[in-house]
Amino acid sequence: MFRNTLKKMNTSLKDVVNYTLDIHGEIHDMNRYIGKKLIIKWSGNVVCSCEKVMTSFYRNSGYCYKCYWESPLASQSIFKPELCTAHLGIEERDLDWEKEFQLTPHYVYLANSSGIKVGITRGTQGVIRWMDQGASQAILLAEVPNRRFSGDIEVSLKRFVADITNWRKMLSGSPDKVDLVKMKEELSVHVPDELKQYILPDNTVTEINYPVTKYPVKIKSVKLEKYPTIEGVLLGIKGQYLLLDNDRVFNVRSHEGFISEFSVQETIQKTLF
Repeated sequence: MFRNTLKKMNTSLKDVVNYTLDIHGEIHDMNRYIGKKLIIKWSGNVVCSCEKVMTSFYRNSGYCYKCYWESPLASQSIFKPELCTAHLGIEERDLDWEKEFQLTPHYVYLANSSGIKVGITRGTQGVIRWMDQGASQAILLAEVPNRRFSGDIEVSLKRFVADITNWRKMLSGSPDKVDLVKMKEELSVHVPDELKQYILPDNTVTEINYPVTKYPVKIKSVKLEKYPTIEGVLLGIKGQYLLLDNDRVFNVRSHEGFISEFSVQETIQKTLF
């Protein structure tokens, strides 16, 4: 069932980010489709991670009602890591799962996507998270032994820089270059004293380029719930967004679980809504 649903695109860091989409048992090299017409048709159904089929997600969360209230994947600490308690042996929803997820190395990083932001990622994710967020530059600030510590550092720094990406600004073009090494040095002062030991000495800056031929001017976000069939010429990809003609953008990740058909046409036709 999941093989027929939209899932976030896989990424690999090369001269420009390479994107692939896995659907219906076929791996699509999305970079090769730039300049071609994409067609995405939604069946009207979505699938929760528990495999329940629905017509929509509960509160646009990506989960059914039961999972929204009971699954550890939808707990508050997923969205606010400073609320994690597994390192204290305190259960939120499922202590065994929470220990496995939270008690692993996490990184705190600075990224330049729509301006400077602070974020966290699990050690296994690394540069993938930066590409998913459309960052053009990124630098690791600290490596901590658990998710809670990364959340504590993030909270201490978001008084000075953003902790979310302005997706509209991110999709408007490439941001101006920033001296991330200097920014790291300045922000490290504000890390709590007991966590300063985790600041990394490595100041390697990762530069990321995206396969975009044209950025939208007046961005229009299109969603399958409003347009069950979306057709358009692919002009580029950034973050998890497909940049289509007529200034439209389609967020693949926000449509994870939507049972859909995906196809490509070699012949370009004008699309009207």
